[in-house]
Amino acid sequence: MGTQEDKRDKRVWINAQSRGGVLYREHPTRKHGKRPDRYIAIRYRLGNGKRAFEGLGWTSDGWTLEKAVSLLRELKENIKLGRQPQSLKEKRAMVEASKVEAEQTQAREAYQRITFGELAELYCQWAREHRVWGTSVEHILANHILPVLGGRVASTITPADVEELRKIVAAKKPRTGRNKNREGACLAPQTVLHILKTVREVFNFAGETAVPGEPSVMLFEGKNPAVLSRRGRGVRAPQSDARRLRTLNDEEIAQLLAYEGIRKQAVNELRDMILLSLDTGLRAGELVHLTRESCDAETGAIRIFKGSRENASTKGGSSRLVHAGHLFPACLTMLRGRLLYDETGSSYLFPSADGGARDPNGLNRAMRRIVADLGFNDAVDDPRNMVVWHTLRHTYATRMLEAGVDIYTLKEMLGHASVTTTEVYLHMCDRAARERALRRIALARDIVA
Repeated sequence: MGTQEDKRDKRVWINAQSRGGVLYREHPTRKHGKRPDRYIAIRYRLGNGKRAFEGLGWTSDGWTLEKAVSLLRELKENIKLGRQPQSLKEKRAMVEASKVEAEQTQAREAYQRITFGELAELYCQWAREHRVWGTSVEHILANHILPVLGGRVASTITPADVEELRKIVAAKKPRTGRNKNREGACLAPQTVLHILKTVREVFNFAGETAVPGEPSVMLFEGKNPAVLSRRGRGVRAPQSDARRLRTLNDEEIAQLLAYEGIRKQAVNELRDMILLSLDTGLRAGELVHLTRESCDAETGAIRIFKGSRENASTKGGSSRLVHAGHLFPACLTMLRGRLLYDETGSSYLFPSADGGARDPNGLNRAMRRIVADLGFNDAVDDPRNMVVWHTLRHTYATRMLEAGVDIYTLKEMLGHASVTTTEVYLHMCDRAARERALRRIALARDIVA
């Protein structure tokens, strides 16, 4: 056996006899069995001609001269044939990669058995922190989706299963709303569509969220089975036309504002809210969350930031500015009076009895009682023709168009995300006003083009 001294650390390496390229050095004190513990290394020439010297490990860790010879033979053969690995470093990297891949495969296989209910729970946890409507999602999942899909393994759910869910929920009787006591009533198509979109959102979330500890493995891998289609492929999206077409005429508006109920103070509050909605187009949720500090008594400017208890912003997702007094000058007078004289001490313009925000559903219930007393919905069967609180917003929009406001300005005043939504009101204007508005739209589009 030959010996070799390492120039870097002065350690003595011994060439293993008849095992060319295999070396070892002995520990000065530690034993492995009867012999000193040996640290084994290999020495060889790389494909580029450079010399390589790599340590393998101690015999106490399981390394032997025979294993070293076998490894060295493998590396030399790979270098000769141009295969991988060609060094111990590469071999260790490949082993580690193989180990990571095996762990990922194991994690992937484990999560291939995850149920839709478990995915939904993870999604709800995320939605509570990142979605302003997180609680409503939990309600939809618990009441409509999980009873059908909750126990199913997510990877086994197909578009046919989601289509079956659509049929089940479409046949359900509504628990709330004006149709809950109507014989034969079913969930509205828009409600069914929202349920299906929630299923789709859970799968989208799972497809974009990594398994804990495995950043390259998603909770769900594969095509989303809840992709909606209006052409009959996959899950059929419910189609409906739930747009309300009713607006109020001058006589009906006069009757609303002159309505006298039993409780005079409550009626006055309600009359002021009706007047403000007619004059500015505020939604019920925006109206009850309107604060005094968001209103300017001098200019009549009203800044709208919030649309519900859950939402951090309005329904359209962005704040906007409207002005009182454009359609009904009496509205600006009312607003100034409320801002000047405040007996409640509340921050809200129309507070509840305890000074907090009102329930917007209370406005809807109050409007139903008033409309019933005034007979506005007598002999009306189609819900789209019925007067509800939202009719005030429709009336505002059509009157603003008829007054000459262009469709793009109205879009901003209503807080719509798209002008396509606003264009619906063109069909509710009188013919002359509609033609004027259409000409303005055509002109604006020609300018943009």
